[in-house]
Formats: sequence, C-alpha cells, structure tokens
Amino acid sequence: MMPVEAFFSISGMLVCLIGLVHVIIAYRETTRSAEPDLERVRRFVESAPPLPNHLPRTPSDPSNERHSYRVEEGEAGADTAKAYEAPR
Repeated sequence: MMPVEAFFSISGMLVCLIGLVHVIIAYRETTRSAEPDLERVRRFVESAPPLPNHLPRTPSDPSNERHSYRVEEGEAGADTAKAYEAPR
C-alpha cells in the first residue's frame, strides 16, 4: 500500500493539473468573447449624435466651413475657463 503522504501529494498534483486545465479553458472563452462585432460597432458609430460646437473638429469634417478654430481674445472669458475647470 501507498503511504498517506504520497497519496496526498499525488492527489494534490492532480487537483492542480485539473485546475490548470479549467483556467486555460476559461481564458480561451473570455478572449474569444472580447473580439469586437464589426456590425455592432458600425451601428454604434452611425447612431452617435453630432459633435457639439465647442468640441474641436477634424479637417475632413464637412461642417468645418461653419466653425473657426481661432478664438478671439475677447471671446475666451471666464465662462470658458470655468467650463474646463475640474469639479471640487
């Protein structure tokens, strides 16, 4: 018969091996589910509201003709600075 210590050691190694297999299977399933669904991404981008006027626009934005990137010195008042101030 096998000594008790050898039995506990072998059974502990088997439990660890089974646990490793479960971890590998769970990891593979989570990485597959994290892949983006391109159709859902496309629908999300299309349903996004237009940018507000105070956000910067890209040069390729068709609505750029209406907005100017330059801010006059008189327009940049305290209300603009407060808009970007962190809450306390």
